[in-house]
This record gives sequence, structure tokens and C-alpha cells, in this order.
Amino acid sequence: MIEIDHVVKRFDDYVAVDDADFAIGAGEFFSMLGPSGCGKTTTLRMIAGFETPTTGAIRLEGRDVSRMPPHKRNVNTVFQHYALFPHMTVWDNVAYGPRSQKLDKRKGKGEIRRRVDDLLEVVRLTDFAQRKPAQLSGGQQQRVALARALVNYPSALLLDEPLGALDLKLRHVMQFELKRIQRELGITFVYVTHDQEEALTMSDRIAVMNAGRVEQIGSPTEIYDRPATVFVAGFIGQANLWHGRQTGRVNRDFVEVEVLGTTLAATPGDTTIESGGHATLMVRPERVRVSMEPPTSEVVSVPATVTDLTFQGPVLRLSLAAADGSPIVAHVGAEQQLPMLRPGDQVYVAWSPEASLVLPAADIPTTEDLEEMLGDS
Repeated sequence: MIEIDHVVKRFDDYVAVDDADFAIGAGEFFSMLGPSGCGKTTTLRMIAGFETPTTGAIRLEGRDVSRMPPHKRNVNTVFQHYALFPHMTVWDNVAYGPRSQKLDKRKGKGEIRRRVDDLLEVVRLTDFAQRKPAQLSGGQQQRVALARALVNYPSALLLDEPLGALDLKLRHVMQFELKRIQRELGITFVYVTHDQEEALTMSDRIAVMNAGRVEQIGSPTEIYDRPATVFVAGFIGQANLWHGRQTGRVNRDFVEVEVLGTTLAATPGDTTIESGGHATLMVRPERVRVSMEPPTSEVVSVPATVTDLTFQGPVLRLSLAAADGSPIVAHVGAEQQLPMLRPGDQVYVAWSPEASLVLPAADIPTTEDLEEMLGDS
């Protein structure tokens, strides 16, 4: 449906998008995810026609639209601010598009009524058709904006952080509503967000972007379980990331990594790292098990000291320190049945080698780095 062909976008000396090269399939829910300034919104604006690539091409359904004005492209955009007409009813807001295209003169007013009624049924607003936008909740206004953008049957719908103005609970509800609407209509959705939960919940595939470059494209499961870089591992979900060295192979499935003051078996990533080369080991906090005694099963085990505890509802977040001082985070569920722990307690942390992943060495983003990225967004 959409091809981004080695696209570069410069603003004077600043490179906003650096050699973006990927394709988006028909009927796909595709998200571009990353912190502020990563190039995701600029890429979306180039697809929409609001920006022109410096080099490269953008094709829509096989046709080069790189320099075609927005109104001639068969795509529509939904922004964070819905810009509904306050004096019009919901029905008239949705009908504005086909009316402005003089569809009633070509196909008759019955065609407009059929389209609008069908879309209001899809977004579950049939009973609100005669209300004004001010009489609707934030989620209902968002669905009106969606229906208005979809009523002309675009080839693709572009969404620029459309849930950003909603409160947390409503955002969660609308994530599932957006996915339901996309599935029912079968239209390609291209979604821009800095919220990893939104991307993981709704997307068929995700492009993770950083500093103008696409770091990885894959399904939510692939991105989460097998990140390609340290940045992706740190940006998607929470991750323990430790610097070390890959010292050799244990067998065909696992490699040896010197990390946390010891040598551990770990799962190799997709990037080849020479023996003795610098590497970063990743383990997700929910894969870490905590016990008072050394584990007896075939797992990786490291002694650690509890430094802090935070109750987070479904899990207890344990902050720990390994013998070499490296921080370890574990998410402990009720099934682990630990005694009451306090800072200073000595414990053992463990995980299976399959739960770890060896990544190419890179600077590990700190909590402050990630908070700054998301705060800017």
C-alpha cells in the first residue's frame, strides 16, 4: 500500500529522517514508535503530503506521490486535536467530506446518507448522530473524527498521536476500539506514537525510530522478545541491560557472557559478536525469579542484595544490586510466594538462559534518558 523508498528529509543542516526504507502492507495496522525528534511525525507528514522528501520516493499503491499535494492523495489524517465543526451535528461533521467533494451531485444524496450511517454504526455513534461535539465525551469526539476521515474510503488512514488528549483509562479503551474499527474496515492504518503500550496493543508491525533512523521493524512480539539494539530493548517495555563480554559458546544454543561479576549462559542475538567482544545482556524484569536459597534447577543464578521495594498492584518491583554493584530489577508476582523482604536482605536472582538475549554493545539509556525522551514527546 505504501512504500518509503530510501527517504531522507533535511531541514537546513538538520537530518530529520535518515534513509527510511520500508513498506506498509494493505490492511495493516502499522505504527511508528519513538521519542520526540526521532522522525516519526516527519515521516507521516511526508506520506500525507505536508512535507516533501529531500531525496528518495514515497509511493502509494505503486504510484510515486512524493511531490503530489495532500488533497490529491487518497489518504486522510487524524490529528491529536480533532478540529470538529462545533456548530454541526455529529452526522453533518461526518458528511462534510463527501459533500465537499460534491458526491451528492454525482451519486445522489442517498449515497452520502448510506456512507455516513454505515460509518456511525462502525464507530458506535448512531444514537449520537444529532448531537453537537460539545455534547460528547473525548472518546466520542475522537470516534467522530475517525468516521469523518474514513467516510471517503481512503487507501490509508494516518493517525498522529490521536489519543494524546484523552485520560489514561479512556486511552486504554480507545486502543481496543481503534483496532476493532481497523479490522472491521480493512483499511491500512499508519499510527504515530511515543507510547509503547499503544504500539504493542494495536499494531500488526512496529517501526522503532531513533534520531531519524529506523532501528527495527517487526511484530510486537518480535520487538519485545528479540530487540535488535540496546535502544530498542530499553525503549520497549522495561529491561535489565548489563555491559559485559561474550567469551565463547556453551553449545549450539547458548553463548558465554562475562557480566555481573560472573560468567553466564545466554541466548545469542541476531548480530554476530566475536569471542572476547563487548556485548550487552538483556533480561526482562518479569523473567527474573527471586528466592532466598540458591536455585537447584538449570537456570542462571546470581546472588544479590535488595535495595528497594515498590508495590505496583499486580507485581512487586524489586530493585537489587549484584555483587559487582550492577542494578537488577525483578517484577515479582504473587505466585513466587516470597517472605516479607526489606532493603539489605540477601537473595538469589535467577532466569533461564532462554530468557536472556545478547545484543551488540552500546550506551545503555538511563531511566533519566528515557524519561527525558518521553517528557519531550
